[in-house]
Amino acid sequence: MKLSPLQLEGYFLTELSFQADPAHDPGKPIQFHEHDLAVEPTTTPLSDQERRWQVTLKIRLQPRRESNSPYFLSLSLVGVVWAAPQIPADRLESLIRTNGPSMLYGAAREMVRDLTARGPYPALSLPSVSFLNEAAEGGEARSTAPGDRFAATSEPASEG
Repeated sequence: MKLSPLQLEGYFLTELSFQADPAHDPGKPIQFHEHDLAVEPTTTPLSDQERRWQVTLKIRLQPRRESNSPYFLSLSLVGVVWAAPQIPADRLESLIRTNGPSMLYGAAREMVRDLTARGPYPALSLPSVSFLNEAAEGGEARSTAPGDRFAATSEPASEG
């Protein structure tokens, strides 16, 4: 094992909105569609700190009624990513735009799971997404699920 040449030095939550859906039917499956989840990354080099970037990630889960979602939520996180000097300058921006949001998304998935575990329905785990195309094209992150649907893992809330 060796340390990554990119490090998430810190992050914090800047926005959080969470709502349990009283119309959710626990007896029916959750049927999310890819467009129910919006993930918007932004990366900006910090002008006063060499090889450090601010990464902002906005996540919204606003599913259609027929999705039978137990929750609606949105959150924003901001983090600082440091890049080691051995990363070549011509690869730096692409690596930051792909990996910086990926690191923050992992933290956001954990926050969503922990938050929804305290709701009236089972905990919800967001699907994996890829920021690879976003780094090349400047668009939104995409779910790794095939087609236009994804299944969010829903786990029973722990008691105690």
